[in-house]
Amino acid sequence: MPTSSTDALSPGKRIAFYTVLLSPLLLTVGLCGYLVLGTSLLQEVYLSSLRNLELPCLQWTNQGFVYKGRPGTCELNNLEYRTTLTFDQEGFRNVDTKTEADVVLIGDSHTQGFGVDDSQPFAEILRTRFHFRTKNLGTSSYATLREFEALKAYSNREKVVVVQYCNNDAAENLQSLRLSRDEFLQQVRDRWSLASARYRARKARGLMASLSDFSSAVLQGKFKSKEEFHALHMLRNMASEADAFAQNAAKYRSLLEGKKLIVFESSGHGFNHPEFKAQFEASLSRYLPGVNTTVMDSHAMLRRSDYYRIDDHLNPQGHAHVAALLQPEIAKVVLPVVH
Repeated sequence: MPTSSTDALSPGKRIAFYTVLLSPLLLTVGLCGYLVLGTSLLQEVYLSSLRNLELPCLQWTNQGFVYKGRPGTCELNNLEYRTTLTFDQEGFRNVDTKTEADVVLIGDSHTQGFGVDDSQPFAEILRTRFHFRTKNLGTSSYATLREFEALKAYSNREKVVVVQYCNNDAAENLQSLRLSRDEFLQQVRDRWSLASARYRARKARGLMASLSDFSSAVLQGKFKSKEEFHALHMLRNMASEADAFAQNAAKYRSLLEGKKLIVFESSGHGFNHPEFKAQFEASLSRYLPGVNTTVMDSHAMLRRSDYYRIDDHLNPQGHAHVAALLQPEIAKVVLPVVH
């Protein structure tokens, strides 16, 4: 019976034959594995065009924070989660809107709870698990001045103010110090009008937008190794960030006097800076002397596993961890209310 040419080869030659035959496939698989697992390519393409945002669920307001949530539910489905965000009548994410709050939390999408269900943001866990009366004013992409504007609009005898800082607050914080209030708010409105238009245009293109971003990033080398990606986030001027934050917070000193101010960092992908606590403590003592302030060492306290692997937000475990870290600081001022 005739045999194939490969049957006549010795085992060693047969291995060499199949290695040569399959080498293009093996190289392609290896390259794809490296790009996905060893570089920032997947994260950058996801953030630029794949991720769905809650922009269609936001509405403009004449208040000092420019936009807020539209009352009702908002479906948010992405690679690592499928969630529903419920906005209350004031445009924020609170389940209990009737009880007066002892603890008000301000921040951006990390505080809002982007990527987790209504029962999972750390503000809600502080209410349900630790029995504090809380109000969550966190909204995606707010920076410090707009966060405090939300506090000013809804402040009502709270005893503790928790502020979550994110590394992407820095540019807007500096801008808010250079411009008049009206100029600043107009620039925010213009910026987000443009961002909304670009977002809608990308989503209208569907998968083609992501494929275009992917091919462009590969061909032009618009990605970094994981080590470079991590190191890039450490190249921050923390003294400047801390000063800009503290100067903006100092504008609202009258809201903070007699209250406990707790500040912590939750930045994208968990890249919380080791100098955050020292630099922010120094700036807050300079610009807000006499205010009862605690700055938490987020770099030491929060773990990379507290964040999604592709998305840059806290995951459910991370929200639970943040709530557990905040609980003892809040308990120094506020007693839990157990029904």
